Amino acid sequence: MKKLVGAMLLAITAMACTQTVDYKKERDEVMKFHDLVMGDHSMIVNYQMKLDTLQQHMAALKTKFPEIDTLKEKENIKGLLKDLSTAEDSMNDWMHKFEPDITGKSNEEAVRYFQKEKAKIVAVDSLYKKEIKSSEAYFNKFKK
Repeated sequence: MKKLVGAMLLAITAMACTQTVDYKKERDEVMKFHDLVMGDHSMIVNYQMKLDTLQQHMAALKTKFPEIDTLKEKENIKGLLKDLSTAEDSMNDWMHKFEPDITGKSNEEAVRYFQKEKAKIVAVDSLYKKEIKSSEAYFNKFKK
């Protein structure tokens, strides 16, 4: 009986010590992750400009790499630009819909909201990384 009472007291004490998550902590994590992803945003824009330049100077590229099919390369560039724009649009869309003001929400509701938003910005980050990797692979074809 003493062991049972002791176990119950230990369980009650443990539950009493469990703190609820503060929405501010969750919001700060979302914002820090957003700032990290925005670091990759400059790469997205930079790669878009590089691809635009390649597309505009296809004749020079053909001179340097006579074996390339310029029509195929234009299509490749067009696809990469579309994918980079989609990634950029996903970030812009997230930023426009993100609402850091939680007025009228309980702490628990705010925590859930920021956790969902973190999942969304993580998805944007994955898309950014995928498109950056694809663009880098494309550029590496021409680094001979």
